[in-house]
Amino acid sequence: METNELPESNKLQKIVREILEKKYADVCSPEYNNLVVKSFKNENVKLRELKYIKVKPIQNEIPKIAEDLKISLVINDKHDIHHVNERGYVEAPVRIKSILKEIEPTGLFKSVAPKNYPLKHILSVHDEKYVKYLEKVCQNVPANKSIYPYVFPIRNAARPPIDLPVRAGYYCLDTFTPLNQNAFLAARRAVDCVLTATDELLAGNNLTYALIRPPGHHAEHKAFGGFCYFNSNAIAAQYLVKHGKVSILDIDYHHGNGSENIFYERSDVQTISIHGHPKFAYPYFSGFEDEKGSGEGEGFNINYALKEKIDGLEYRTYLKKAIQNIKDYKPRFLVLALGLDPAKGDPTGTWSLSANDFEENGILLGKLKIPTVVVQEGGYKVRSLGINARRFFQGLWKGFNEK
Repeated sequence: METNELPESNKLQKIVREILEKKYADVCSPEYNNLVVKSFKNENVKLRELKYIKVKPIQNEIPKIAEDLKISLVINDKHDIHHVNERGYVEAPVRIKSILKEIEPTGLFKSVAPKNYPLKHILSVHDEKYVKYLEKVCQNVPANKSIYPYVFPIRNAARPPIDLPVRAGYYCLDTFTPLNQNAFLAARRAVDCVLTATDELLAGNNLTYALIRPPGHHAEHKAFGGFCYFNSNAIAAQYLVKHGKVSILDIDYHHGNGSENIFYERSDVQTISIHGHPKFAYPYFSGFEDEKGSGEGEGFNINYALKEKIDGLEYRTYLKKAIQNIKDYKPRFLVLALGLDPAKGDPTGTWSLSANDFEENGILLGKLKIPTVVVQEGGYKVRSLGINARRFFQGLWKGFNEK
């Protein structure tokens, strides 16, 4: 039978009866089933047009470019060891595959193998006790198991619980970021990738991309949360700042609370975040516009907390403001926390940015012409994730190399 042909009436009726009896037996009586089945006759049924057809995406034409103009791509080769097979856990390995499938054919990227870096770079932004705890607790979690924080000792934080799993709440922001045998290892390898991409920047490559998971921008000086364990953006900024001022621009749907927390009292790293307002978006307790930094850092932390429903055009009015903030600051380097969760239909967001919007955003950021390391953060709608990433980088490359 051809795919555009209907089966005979008797076969149609058999299919309908199977559905009614197996799926709706508890709500449909046999008499009702007989009535519905008899109504299905070949001449009364029409095929609807196919809705989900996999069509090879149309690639925007990119001219063949020299190797030194390509974006250095560093992929976390150990990201998939951190795989939480639990219902509703959206931070999954398929995210990386979805992005790679779309960006690799563009010819924009050159692959760079991640190098190993000492722990001191993580300790440059994170509390030593926190890092040691994370390493130790992950080593002791049974294979294929995850533990979640459930006790939060805010009343007597000076005396953390002795039991390691119970102590998780002493260092965590929420109840849904798991600790497992591979969380520390995957997060540390993500840092290796970001530092490799950062070294590519220092070697003269103007655009670099660390395609990593787990993400990092919610990790604070001594706390994990929001699927994040080590703040790769902050580590990259700290690594770069000895060479000149750095701006961190966070364009994830959720507030970059970790970067704000780490640099809140410093002026050598500017932190800007465009995100859903904390009255409805994670992490709920930070990201308000009156959080401007303190002490030496006053005025160097900027939050754009946006309303619940917003399209790409309105979003760009705030992106342009953030870009002007960066221009005024005059950094030598830009660390871009790339969240693709502002996309329409993302399960963790409420905005409606399209693939074209991501390309337009990329063009605007590329026109800054500041050496930029892009660090992958959120983005969980797998069907559009890769397309949005591809369009963003096509725009970023175009904007940066525009004469």
